[in-house]
Amino acid sequence: MSVERVYLIDWLRVICKGSKVLIYLLVLAWLIWFIRTSQVRARKRTAVVLLFIGLPLTLAGISLDLLGEFFRFSTLLKRIVSELVLSNTGTFLVLYSMVLMVMELARASCRYQREAESDPLTGLYNRRAFFASAERALKEAREGKRSPVLAILDLDNMKKINDTWGHQYGDEALKQVAQAIQKSVREGDVTARYGGDEFVILFPGRGPRLETLRARLEKHLQAIRFSGAEIPLSLSVGLARFPADGKDVDALLAVADARMYADKDAKKGCQRASI
Repeated sequence: MSVERVYLIDWLRVICKGSKVLIYLLVLAWLIWFIRTSQVRARKRTAVVLLFIGLPLTLAGISLDLLGEFFRFSTLLKRIVSELVLSNTGTFLVLYSMVLMVMELARASCRYQREAESDPLTGLYNRRAFFASAERALKEAREGKRSPVLAILDLDNMKKINDTWGHQYGDEALKQVAQAIQKSVREGDVTARYGGDEFVILFPGRGPRLETLRARLEKHLQAIRFSGAEIPLSLSVGLARFPADGKDVDALLAVADARMYADKDAKKGCQRASI
């Protein structure tokens, strides 16, 4: 191999190593700027610290290796210190920090998705998430896999609660009722706040009988207390089953809503009769 060929290969190696040094310097400069100008959360801070340690170590190892192209360093310094200790340790820390950042991004993505699907007051699913789940359940039902049931529940005397104890108690009542509803269903059933003081439940499989659902709800509602004051809470309930009561979400909700109001009217009739 000619001397010119060896000289060309050496300079190509120098350019490659020099470009690595430049890249790491730019990343390190950006990292310093990022730390100084942003608020970093605890989990992200660990990843940033590891990155801040790993980048200089890797940079030192590459720089020492680059200087070895111009000066005659010992094998101990060039191979062990430069490549094995500095470069490899720094690379490990950089990669580990990247793993932590990816894990944090995954957690954040799940958290944001849950927040986008949740009602901020009760923590149940919101209306949009409920409709998405219901459409999926009906699609599977049309394929013969399931027979879903929809339920609409309305908190009785919500106006009286707000007028008597105030809207803070009204909000607390909605939270407690949401917990009671959640305790009354099985894992896999979808509970959501439909709007105002109305809630909906999707039973993707075979739903319970109306009497069974009412008994479960009454059991958990009776245990609710507010600051020592007993507030009577009850729910009017209406069920609709696929496909007997409707073949799409809107039709099922309309039937369930009508039955819920019939249940509410029946309660009012009983109250008037007892007066």
